[in-house]
Amino acid sequence: MFRSSGYWFAALLVAAGFAFWPRYLSRFALPEPIDRYTHFHAAVATAWCLLLIIQPFLIRGGRRELHRKIGILAWIVGPLLVIASLLLTHARFRAMDAATFRTEAPNMYLPLQGTVTFAWAWALAMALRKTQPLHARFMIATGLTLLDPVVGRILGFYVPPFANPLHYQLVTFGLCDAILLALIERPRMAPRLKRTFVLGAAVFPLVHFGWFTYAQRPAWFRVAEWFRSLPLT
Repeated sequence: MFRSSGYWFAALLVAAGFAFWPRYLSRFALPEPIDRYTHFHAAVATAWCLLLIIQPFLIRGGRRELHRKIGILAWIVGPLLVIASLLLTHARFRAMDAATFRTEAPNMYLPLQGTVTFAWAWALAMALRKTQPLHARFMIATGLTLLDPVVGRILGFYVPPFANPLHYQLVTFGLCDAILLALIERPRMAPRLKRTFVLGAAVFPLVHFGWFTYAQRPAWFRVAEWFRSLPLT
């Protein structure tokens, strides 16, 4: 699974082209400029996805030394992606008027949960970089945070609309958590490592569950309003 993950992330990058075509890539030909936060986020997210594609192929080809050298970039690109995600989220919601923000505030949970789960998986992947079974799994987990923005947009733009907007995340979050569940058993690993992975991966379904509960309640609006008030953008 680890050695073939590059193919899956290559497919995800292609899917991202379709997902972000209507509201981003297609706008390059229009006179209206795209804000710098969107460009920054797109560039860094693409760089991270390329790392997830290249690194497994280097392992597959026995180029472990080059894998380690390129892996140094993860120390730079990972934090940059967290920063880019926070800035883009803040800029978009800060630009809304009060009435629009009150309606859209629950949706702020989606990019923020993706940022939190990415940062968590990245931190574990880097901390456990000398333990290959765990490092590989948590690196894959960083890429799984891209499933919601990519698959969610594909569902929104290219298939008939769902009856309930929350059902989009039943698909995207369900797919992410199902892959994490599969990684518990395959490839096989020692029980001690399995326990570590289960504890780390458990953050994902917990955060995902918050979308269907906490994010839909007034308490989340206060958090969203606080984040929006920060002087970030």
